[in-house]
Amino acid sequence: MIMNVDKICGQLTVEEKIRLLGGVGDWHTYDCNGKIPSVMMTDGPHGIRKLEQEKVGDIETSKPATCFPTASAIACSWNPELVKKMGEAIAKEAKKEQISMVLGCGINIKRSPLCGRNFEYFSEDPYLTGKLATGYIEGVQSLGIGTSLKHYAVNSQETRRMTSNSQIDERTLREIYLSAFEETVKKAKPTSVMASYNRINGEFAARNKYLLTDILRKEWKYQGGVVSDWGAANNIVSCMKNGLTLEMPNPKGFHTDVLKQAYQDGQITDQELNQWAKNVLQNFVSLHENVEEHYEVDMEEQDQVARRLENESAVLLKNNGVLPIGKEKKIIIIGELAEKMRFQGGGSSHIQPTMMKNAIEAIREKGYQVVYIRGYQNETEQLEERQLQNALEQLKREYRKNECVILYFIGLTEDYEGEGYDRKTLRIPQNQEQLLSEIAETVGKENIAAISFGGAPMDFSFEKNAAAVLHMYLGGQAVGESVADLISGEVNPSGKLAETIPFSEKDTPAWRYFAPPHDDVEYREGIFVGYRYYETFHVPVRYPFGYGLSYTSFSYSDLKVPETYSGGKVKVRFKVKNIGSVSGSETAQLYVCPPESDVIRSSIELNGFQKVFLHPGEEKEVILELDERSFSVYDVEKKAFSVLGGKYRICIGASVRDLRLDAEIDVSGNSYFRNERELFPDYFKEQPHGMEICAEQFYQLLGGEPKHDREKTRGAYTVYDSYQDVVSASLFGKCVRGIVNIGLKIMLRGKSEQDPAFKMVKMGVEEGNLEGLIATSGGIATPKLIDLLVLNANKQYLRAFKRMLKK
Repeated sequence: MIMNVDKICGQLTVEEKIRLLGGVGDWHTYDCNGKIPSVMMTDGPHGIRKLEQEKVGDIETSKPATCFPTASAIACSWNPELVKKMGEAIAKEAKKEQISMVLGCGINIKRSPLCGRNFEYFSEDPYLTGKLATGYIEGVQSLGIGTSLKHYAVNSQETRRMTSNSQIDERTLREIYLSAFEETVKKAKPTSVMASYNRINGEFAARNKYLLTDILRKEWKYQGGVVSDWGAANNIVSCMKNGLTLEMPNPKGFHTDVLKQAYQDGQITDQELNQWAKNVLQNFVSLHENVEEHYEVDMEEQDQVARRLENESAVLLKNNGVLPIGKEKKIIIIGELAEKMRFQGGGSSHIQPTMMKNAIEAIREKGYQVVYIRGYQNETEQLEERQLQNALEQLKREYRKNECVILYFIGLTEDYEGEGYDRKTLRIPQNQEQLLSEIAETVGKENIAAISFGGAPMDFSFEKNAAAVLHMYLGGQAVGESVADLISGEVNPSGKLAETIPFSEKDTPAWRYFAPPHDDVEYREGIFVGYRYYETFHVPVRYPFGYGLSYTSFSYSDLKVPETYSGGKVKVRFKVKNIGSVSGSETAQLYVCPPESDVIRSSIELNGFQKVFLHPGEEKEVILELDERSFSVYDVEKKAFSVLGGKYRICIGASVRDLRLDAEIDVSGNSYFRNERELFPDYFKEQPHGMEICAEQFYQLLGGEPKHDREKTRGAYTVYDSYQDVVSASLFGKCVRGIVNIGLKIMLRGKSEQDPAFKMVKMGVEEGNLEGLIATSGGIATPKLIDLLVLNANKQYLRAFKRMLKK
């Protein structure tokens, strides 16, 4: 039965319509006193996280569900159709659990490899991100399950994520950070878009009219709902008037009372309230129509989907003939990451897998003789001398140069990356590096293959001590079996990096401006994110964007590109051939290189790709399309994308630095409205150690110097400031902070302070904006307590005393 939104809305009271605008508990919508169904939503970028009862800091007791590879892994598949299959698989389990909406996928652009939540995001490139996200959304929604595309927008760091202010120029916003959202919204039509915590050019995302109404609704013609990230809605009347549809989680009565008062005062009209209620009914409550009783799911089949995804996503970074390994070889596995495998990230997307087989078990099942040496422990960075000597003695007893291969498991452990906090460096645990170095020195590196894990780029300098490196990212519950499939050669690696791996965090373009200790986050690197920076300014990298090896080889030929372009769509044709001895897949990539001009532009941009499977000797033609956006920049004067004319190079290759074919195309188009070489000369300089553009030029791009938040003074604190800033400004606040810290330790007892769950909760409190904490603190942060904290921070002690006495 199709929901009659107008009829149902007419049956609701004013109070019910207002209450409908906020969630019930952490995961449900309001049922209007039984008049309408309540629908459930859950976390789910790479699997369903259904909690029967939410408990602070509890990310480990959800119902078992298939844990698929994280977004950072599946992006390396460069296979939107396979990502769509994953979406379908997730939707099946959602239907099984009576869940109506999955909160995903995450498509924030990877501005820096240090962002702690990068494992939940696809790529540093908006074109690739948009194609993969479209596949995910279409897959989930094909079974009637809703999605929530997140986090909209410019949410590029975890540090102070709930109050930070992303200061960004219009071209960078449109070309880099909104482009994937635009593609996905227009092509896949997600059920909802999730408004992020942060501010964008001074205004919080959940009440940002420019983002939610002007761009999303009016420009992109979006018809779906907008849901707040959990606790991101503040100044709720402003949020609703500027484009928010649903506040999550439960506003604990606070925002409901605020809305009621605004309605009574005439700030909210009946027309507005009716429209808001209808939006919730249409875009959220109507999903209940797709709920099915007793929906059955083949969990073994789900596991195989996860395994295939990881098999196509793992990236072979180095191989001097060690891989694949013949069955006649004995395999010596070293490193606790082989036994206690890292297969997902920490935070709200944490899944309880339905089944799990570690790499030791999986490789043995392939018929190999396996010896396991633990070597190091995941929970520590220290390598005791006794541990080292024991590992080396075991190795010497087992190792025979021509009969053995060493698989050394290495990478980021759980406390290194997660939601709520960022990394400071790319380094990995030092005990792992030390042990590998000692092993290489003892037996040589020629028979060592490193199997690496992590949700984001890390320091791969350990490669010097290995003859091969197979990078698994965070590969989901089937990652152990996938390792076995790949090292045995039963599956040929075909993953390609969806992000650049630099030599050092100091080589990254945003190094000087990423995650500062205050709320001002200046995007001074502009459009030069990821490979756009490294290629334009000729910065050396360890592994380039789009890179990945195979057990076979491929050749490219017969590029056909039209000589001219004047609009519409145009086809680019070329051939790819498997010239090796085993079957495999190659991801052919198309890059557009614009002519030199006086416009700030990257020297190269991805604008097409296709993954093709080829048997030995087989050749296939690849056909890719270019359109106006392939040759466009965002013209801030015209407020639209505009084709810039000139002679462009169309390049085809196996990575951004392995271009095999190229041809010119003469593009008819417009000229940009200003000479940026004269206005912003710093952007045209080669800058080998990070972007260096002066503040004055950056502010000119912004359209004026923004209001700064880095020096908050007493008298200026509000409920929109972070808890940590406000409580630090008064004795009363410091006392409250002490009590809260004790309470957190009690609630999270049994967890180390380095545990991802502990870190996420603590940072969520410390960096949360005060009004948002009312909804997310489980009732601990009351409106009265928040008022008292702000009044004391502002030295308004008399008002604070009166507020304390007031009921």
